Amino acid sequence: MNSHPALKLLKQQGILLTLLGSACILIAALAYEKITGLLPCPLCWLQRGVFVGFFILSLLALVLNRFKLMRWLLVALFALVTATGIGVAVRHLYIKLNPSSVGCGLDVETMLNFFPLKEALTQMFMGSSDCAQAANLLALPLPVWSLTGYLVLGSLAMFSLLKSRK
Repeated sequence: MNSHPALKLLKQQGILLTLLGSACILIAALAYEKITGLLPCPLCWLQRGVFVGFFILSLLALVLNRFKLMRWLLVALFALVTATGIGVAVRHLYIKLNPSSVGCGLDVETMLNFFPLKEALTQMFMGSSDCAQAANLLALPLPVWSLTGYLVLGSLAMFSLLKSRK
């Protein structure tokens, strides 16, 4: 039984599409920053970090997905990165909807310079008043776009890895 051509493409090229998609999203984030002059808040930095994670995992998957055991490990890692991204994006949306839930915070550079990495990441995840800024693209808050990217890219990568028969 032949599958639909689009499904066949997603099975065979899903990892490459994930790699290209994550790269495009990172480039778009930098372009948005330059065009609007709006500096990324701590949660925006974390969300970009998740897309970097997708990019790196995709590179690894392109090389290692021919080994069955590695495919399963990569699926688990993609699931973890996807869940992390979803958590950060949902936290960011919560802050946007409830700006009084956070106070002023340190900028990301200061946090990374003065706190151990674990503490800095925890502080970044808590968010700050900067995270409540009205940063929208096509009338949707940026965290909605990130959330969509995580769901699409994560699902695509896991589907491709689970369905590949190399």
